[in-house]
This record gives sequence, C-alpha cells and structure tokens, in this order.
Amino acid sequence: MVTTQSSPNLLWARAHGLFDAGEFDAAASLLAELASEVTEPATATDARTVRLLLARAYYHSAQLHRAEAETRAVLAADPADAYAWLLLGRTLERQGRHADAGGPLRMAAAMGVDR
Repeated sequence: MVTTQSSPNLLWARAHGLFDAGEFDAAASLLAELASEVTEPATATDARTVRLLLARAYYHSAQLHRAEAETRAVLAADPADAYAWLLLGRTLERQGRHADAGGPLRMAAAMGVDR
C-alpha cells in the first residue's frame, strides 16, 4: 500500500525489484497503486512505463483480463508502442483467443518486434 512516506521513485524501485525477483503479484499490487498516482499529462511517459510494467506483472501472474486492459490503455496512449502490441497479442493467445491475437501480433511484427 502506498504511504505518504513513499515517494513514487521508491515505489517504482521496489515494484521493479519485486518484478525482477519474479514476485509478480506483489509487484502488480504496488504498480497498480503507483499507476493511479502518475496520471498527470506532464508524466504521461512515466504513466505509460508504469502501466506497461503493470500489464507485464499481470500477464506473468496469470491475471490475463487485467493484463489485457492495462495493455490496451498503454496502446490508447501510445499506439506506436511495438512491445505493447506484442504483449497484447501474447495475452490474447494465453486466453485462448488466437483469432483476436493475430492483429496485435502482426502489428508488433510490422513494427519489428517478434516473439
């Protein structure tokens, strides 16, 4: 839980460390709170970065509907994010939605990102 004593930079470092350690549920919990704090237009890049790592944490912890929603939010803010297209395609595949995954995977490949 975010406290008034925790700066966004410290929360980011802790969440990133948890993600790197494979503690995806714990990372997702911190990142979800952090994402709700970094939504100002001046920090749009930071917000997308947090949301993309949050989507990845959800993906790796098998919270696939949440991973899809976060990835779609990243793409709404930045449709040129090739990795987000790949993540969306993989998320849809993992949900068994292979037909839906084709478009995002083709988009990622067209942007130079392959599996």
